[in-house]
Amino acid sequence: MIDRSPPQHTFLHSRALSVAVASLLLAFPAQAQRVLGLGEDAVTIPRGTLRVGITADHTTQSARWNGGRLEGLGAAFTGGALGPAQLSLLGPLQQLVRDLGVPTFAASLGAPALDLRQRLFVTPLSVEYGVTDWLTIGVRAPLVRSKAEASFLVRGDSGRATLGLNPLYQGSAVSAANRLTIDRYSAAATNLTARRIACQANAGSAPQCPTILAELASVGALSNRTALFASGLVTIYGASGLTGGRPYVPMVGSAAELALLARVDSLRTAFARYGITDITASTGLPLGAQAPLGTADVARLLADSTDGFGARPLTGTAVTGFGDLQLSARVKLFDSFGVPSAARFSARRFGLRQTLGVDTRLGTGTSDQPGDLIDLGTGTGMTAITIRSLTDIVLNARFWATVDVGYSKGVTSTERVRVPSTPGTRLLESWRELDASVRPGALLDASVTPRWQLNDYVALGASLRWRRKSADAHVIDSLVLDPYLSPVPLDAAALDATSGFAVRQFGWHATYSTLAARARGLDGLAFEVSYSHEQAFASGEGIVPKTWLDRVQVRYYTRLFGR
Repeated sequence: MIDRSPPQHTFLHSRALSVAVASLLLAFPAQAQRVLGLGEDAVTIPRGTLRVGITADHTTQSARWNGGRLEGLGAAFTGGALGPAQLSLLGPLQQLVRDLGVPTFAASLGAPALDLRQRLFVTPLSVEYGVTDWLTIGVRAPLVRSKAEASFLVRGDSGRATLGLNPLYQGSAVSAANRLTIDRYSAAATNLTARRIACQANAGSAPQCPTILAELASVGALSNRTALFASGLVTIYGASGLTGGRPYVPMVGSAAELALLARVDSLRTAFARYGITDITASTGLPLGAQAPLGTADVARLLADSTDGFGARPLTGTAVTGFGDLQLSARVKLFDSFGVPSAARFSARRFGLRQTLGVDTRLGTGTSDQPGDLIDLGTGTGMTAITIRSLTDIVLNARFWATVDVGYSKGVTSTERVRVPSTPGTRLLESWRELDASVRPGALLDASVTPRWQLNDYVALGASLRWRRKSADAHVIDSLVLDPYLSPVPLDAAALDATSGFAVRQFGWHATYSTLAARARGLDGLAFEVSYSHEQAFASGEGIVPKTWLDRVQVRYYTRLFGR
């Protein structure tokens, strides 16, 4: 999951309005620091001032924390076996092979492995306006491009795969060859039954009659058992003119096939005791899978909604669209420097500013879709309200810091999701998809941003941020029918468990600003250009991506409507 809610940013404007900015800044000198820079602060822009900005964010991630442990970003889809718990059609197949005489058989297409790297390009446009000296309103609309670089493999080496593609669907000759093999077992069962009947009518009709008559129960059981064996082979492997053939069959040379061949040997020996020789040493089994799944096979498995997962392709995947629209208001509650005051550019004493912020996030972006194995949405798709306390602590003309504490709460909404039956399962088929009522968990966000002003033009800063989100609450139907019309329980708590997190982030930034120069009456544009780098460096709980964010921001100030 990438956080698609970039902080407040602003944009570059035309030179034609810059003269009005200089007079405005001289008229209201106490309402901002000489260099504001990146991040939230308690400054409300002067009455009649318009601040427009544009930001370019580039976020990358290739790892994540899971309960404080660092792992690959695709770890949720890596490891274990791709078996009946992930792909429902393997369950009946596993039971069929067990019924043929391999009671310990575990169906597996191999060990899945997802190598994933995600990139997020966000360009927020923002406009803020000083309604009064103590009230600023704003709007921000981000353009988002989300891109994944992924490789999904199912490793079948070292015995990880017990199943592979059925050769029946790869050549017409296979079907006929399977029929010849399976007919051997059917013929043996039929001929043994005929001989038993003949011996019962005439005890001298065959040299084996005394043995057959002495073991009638065993003879009948062998005949029935072999007929079922032949029927099971048809169901699994398929044969010419007969209904059957599963998409996957046991691998050639696998432990399952060796166990089935041992079963064939025991049948041949048992039939030979009664003089039936239809099953020979070369009879064997229908043609098994020749190799584990290849790259193209895995891609088809992921995309197929009938016999696979109905998922969006991973290769070349990218989504571009508008993110969540944000409306904001900032109300200054307290300013120890007074308004107006020359302290804005020459504060040589301790002072405080306190501002209350209210942000409304509208769910105009698209959230990740149920068929996406990875998050490729452009926003949360949910509406939320954030109450924010912003406190500027000004030590002197060189040093000041902002303490920002926010509390966000989303509005309950309906989402389309795929629900697992057990925690930790992420590879989910399309029949698990349904509508869920989601009550978002609360988010507590706190940061400290110290700033050091080298001179009237340049400032450096750092940021330490802590975010903690409680788990969402999903309400769903508890049962759903699988493709075989069997009821399957669903576990909404498994979705809840992956939605809460706690994370810490660290960053630094540098800003070039002309605000102070404009206040001194110098000609030119009133703007700020900033660069910052942020990354998540620790996580206490939940699943949190380890992100690297690089940001360039340009903000431009002008006067609106000649005020």
